[in-house]
Amino acid sequence: MTIPFEPTRSYVYNAARYELLPRIAEIARDFGDEPFLLREISKKLLAETYSQEQLETRIKKAKSDTTEKMSNIFGFYIPFLAENLKVFENLGGGRFRNISIEEEMAEADAVATDIESNDAGIVYAYSFPSIIRKDGKFPIKVGLTTTGDADARVIQQCKQTCCFEYPVVLKTWEVQRVAAVEDAIHATLEARGSKRQAPGTEWFDTTLEEVENIVKFVQPTAQAIARQ
Repeated sequence: MTIPFEPTRSYVYNAARYELLPRIAEIARDFGDEPFLLREISKKLLAETYSQEQLETRIKKAKSDTTEKMSNIFGFYIPFLAENLKVFENLGGGRFRNISIEEEMAEADAVATDIESNDAGIVYAYSFPSIIRKDGKFPIKVGLTTTGDADARVIQQCKQTCCFEYPVVLKTWEVQRVAAVEDAIHATLEARGSKRQAPGTEWFDTTLEEVENIVKFVQPTAQAIARQ
């Protein structure tokens, strides 16, 4: 755990949201589309992460002298955040289900509002950590921005509650006639049968190498921007 332990409700909230839920999501991925009992996963993970003494620690309720165990507070916050952050779909009765990556991508697209432009700009490629593969194709979004800040543009698209993971900008290129270059990349990938048949647009099952090769073919003068 990277968040220092404290016997407080705010600690439980932050630990549940930023530390435990990402780990639970990793475990739950093995269930695919099948329902699972979130409490069973969280109970096991809590036992692996905290001592029994820590879980038994009692914390005062807000504006009250009554107390409750940290384990019970975790038991409230984990399903509450999982549903409200749209990490999982709540099926009722303690059962949850993974939200498909297609839904995640569609929500990310919902705020993609760059206007068409023939000016110079940046073409970017990004994805999510849980679907990036070292070998083989995986879903990559190819988009454009004329603001000069691809990272901020991607974050803007993915700040919706559904996007549980932070996106990863894989690479960016400075190009002329940015809208035309983006259209050419999309058309080439679609012609190769790489376009994902999903609610999200501008997503392709491809590799970063393939995208870069197309960028260079479409515009040989394109300059890759060094990542920090």
